[in-house]
Amino acid sequence: MNEVFFSEHGLTSTSASHLADLAQEVIAGNETKLKNMTFVTTKVDIVGSASESGKTICVGYDGNMLAQVRPLLEEIASMNTFCAWMREAVKAKDKKLKQVANFTFEEWCTFQGVEIPSSPSYPKETTGTDIIAQMNIKERNRYLQLEAVAATIGKYIHPGGQFSSAREELQNGIMKPYSTDGNGKDTLIYAHVPSVDPQKAEDVFFELQKWHRQNERELNKMKFAIKKQAEKQTLENTHRFKQELESEKQCHMTLFTQYKEWQLKEQERISKLKINVPEALQSTYEQLSRLEE
Repeated sequence: MNEVFFSEHGLTSTSASHLADLAQEVIAGNETKLKNMTFVTTKVDIVGSASESGKTICVGYDGNMLAQVRPLLEEIASMNTFCAWMREAVKAKDKKLKQVANFTFEEWCTFQGVEIPSSPSYPKETTGTDIIAQMNIKERNRYLQLEAVAATIGKYIHPGGQFSSAREELQNGIMKPYSTDGNGKDTLIYAHVPSVDPQKAEDVFFELQKWHRQNERELNKMKFAIKKQAEKQTLENTHRFKQELESEKQCHMTLFTQYKEWQLKEQERISKLKINVPEALQSTYEQLSRLEE
């Protein structure tokens, strides 16, 4: 803001505008006096008239009126100067008020060197994969081992698996030790003889089944713990997000309140500024002030 126009003691914008209006009236009056300036007195008469003096239709300036030309022009110039000064001062004041009114919150923060708090991002849901990735070497290796054992044993002992199918074949061979294929002389007779002790095969199967169940129990226990940990972290992250969001809102609200307070105080300060009357315009100001009386 151009402070040259303002001081603690001076004119309000209203007074300045009023005096400028008076100055315009003075200018208009002086211009009216100078409008019909002429240095020739014109008379008119009718040809053959007995009177030789004729009738005067235009009176030219005499010496006294001629002497008033410069003072009138000087007064017009001083009044125009006064109006120009007041007009520029009022314009500067209005411009600054408008700037403050249009000064955005973001611009104010930059001006104050304050960083606008950013809104926190909503946390993504924590998954089992995230929890596994957080495990130490021992825990993660154990989890992978349990998964590998479960997949490996299950592949062989579940229905359709190699061990399960071989066990079923052994049981069928015991029940039907012989089978045929073909007819007549071409008939083939197959004898199905266990290659291992059937009981040992059963023992191994149930041993594998037991191992698989134990492995599954431990694996399921770990999976359950992983699920619970993922849910816990998700809740904690959501709670922390809400706290951060509330904190951001409070901080933003505090800053915005400070911004509005600054805006109001600055507008009030500018509104109270008085327009300075330069020493060169003091006599013009005093002349206009007398016209108010």
